[in-house]
Order: sequence, then C-alpha cells, then structure tokens
Amino acid sequence: MKEPWIEPLDLFDSNPRSNVITVYHGSESVIKQPEFGKGKPYNDYGPGFYTTKNKGLAGEWAVLGTGRDGYINEYTLDMTGLKVLQLDKLPIENWIAILIANRRGTYKEEIVVSRIERFKDMFFPDVSSFDVIVGWRADDAYFSFVEDFMLSAITIENLQKAMKFGDLGQQVCCVSSMAFERLQFQNSYKAHVSRFYNGAVNRDETARKEYFRLARSKDASKGRLIFDIIGR
Repeated sequence: MKEPWIEPLDLFDSNPRSNVITVYHGSESVIKQPEFGKGKPYNDYGPGFYTTKNKGLAGEWAVLGTGRDGYINEYTLDMTGLKVLQLDKLPIENWIAILIANRRGTYKEEIVVSRIERFKDMFFPDVSSFDVIVGWRADDAYFSFVEDFMLSAITIENLQKAMKFGDLGQQVCCVSSMAFERLQFQNSYKAHVSRFYNGAVNRDETARKEYFRLARSKDASKGRLIFDIIGR
C-alpha cells in the first residue's frame, strides 16, 4: 500500500500558494487555546482537536449535543511540515478500521468481536507518525451503518455509497503537539440553536432515510460482505 499521507497543499481549494488554512470548531464555549492531550478517547480518530473547513457544519456541532446555543471557534492552521493522513484518499477499509478501533460499538457476540479484531489487524494503518488526520465524520447514524457492515448486514460497496448520504462533511483532526502549536485562534461566533439545530437533525434523518431505501433495494446485497474480505 502507498504511504497513507498527502502533501498539505492537497487540503487547499482557495489559495494554493499558502500553507495556512482556516478551520472551525463547534463547542459549548469559546476555546482560545486548545490543549493537547485532552479530549474524549472514543471519538472517531481517538483523542484530538476536531475541526472542519465548513463553518456551517461547525455551527451544527456546536448545538447538536446540548440543544442550546454554542460557539463557532475560528482558527488558522499552518500546515507547513505537518504530516497528514487523508483517509478519503485511501480504501474505505482503512477508515473503517480506525473508526472501530476508537468508537464504542454495541457488539456482544464473540464471533462479531473476533471478526472486528481480524478486520483491524488487516486494515488499521499506523497513525502514530501523523500530525493531522482528515476524513469523514461519523455521527451516530453513520456509525450505525458501519456496525451493520460488521454484522454482515450490508456490503462494503453499499457502505461506501451510504457515506455520501446527508452530506456528512469532512473533519480535520489535530492529533500531535506540533499540530496544536500551529492552531491560532482568530475569532468566535455565536451559534444559535434556532439556526443550526434543525439542519443537523435533518442531515441525520436524510442519511437514515436514504440508507433504509438502499437497504431495501434490489442492489442491497451486491458486493462484498465482511467475511468475503477477511474470511470466515
């Protein structure tokens, strides 16, 4: 497999001459100085500071968990010399492996747990040398799709289709101390629940509806189930 990293400039779509990008973090509060080493261990890519280049998406993150007004924190991130793991440039198996290694699943059957361990052994990339991880975000709806794949209820090809439902967006996660040092707070904006909450809920509902439609379609069983990939 090719080295799973890209040059930082691949993150840019507006000013390819600059190594500085603007990212946003949705939160209950203003965060002027993100602290390395803090954060929930069970997030998509483990501990880190999760941001996005989409300001509106950060607004949704700011209010969805609490149902109250929050804040969109704006930062610049100097990517010069940072090593970036861009998961959407890799096979979806790598993204799944990182996700199931960090997120808490609801698996109880021994056979499913064993299946998950084999999948991780085969596809989990070494992330220890990276400063930033970029990839899809997996809220509850999308993680449930991944769980269905682990339970052999959906093929990996259909799971990849489902990742586009609801326009879930990309997240830019700072995971190294160097990446944290490159974050510079610029501003904060009030994220009003009246503006952002319904958008977040609708995004989730849209994804679930499209997923159920796919699951009931004649193409639902086309492709590879998990045991076709890792063996029985």
